[in-house]
Amino acid sequence: MKPIAYKFKIFLDKIIINKPKIQFINNINCEYEKSSKKIKKNLVKQLYSTINWVGCINFIEKQNIFNIIEFTPKSMLKKISQSITKNISIDSIYNVKTFLLTSKKYKV
Repeated sequence: MKPIAYKFKIFLDKIIINKPKIQFINNINCEYEKSSKKIKKNLVKQLYSTINWVGCINFIEKQNIFNIIEFTPKSMLKKISQSITKNISIDSIYNVKTFLLTSKKYKV
C-alpha cells in the first residue's frame, strides 16, 4: 500500500481538516489526536501500518467511554471489539437503516 500512500497524501493536502470538536482517537498509536496535520499524517500511515485495534479498545475503556459508533461497510470491528471487552457497546452504521436507528438511539 505504500505506493498509493504518496498519492493519498497529495489528495489529503488539498483538503482542510479542522481541529476536531470532539475527541478523536488515532488508531495508529491509540491516543487522542488534536492536530489536523497529525490526523492527515496518520490517515496516510494507516494505509500501510498495522492497526492496533486491541490497543484502541483498551484505551477507550480506560477513558470510561462505553459507547462507540462504527462507520463501516460491515460490522467487522464490532465483532472483534466484543471479543476484547464486554464493557463497550458498539453500534455499526453501514446503510441508511442502521444510520437512522443509531441516530434515533443517540438522539442526533
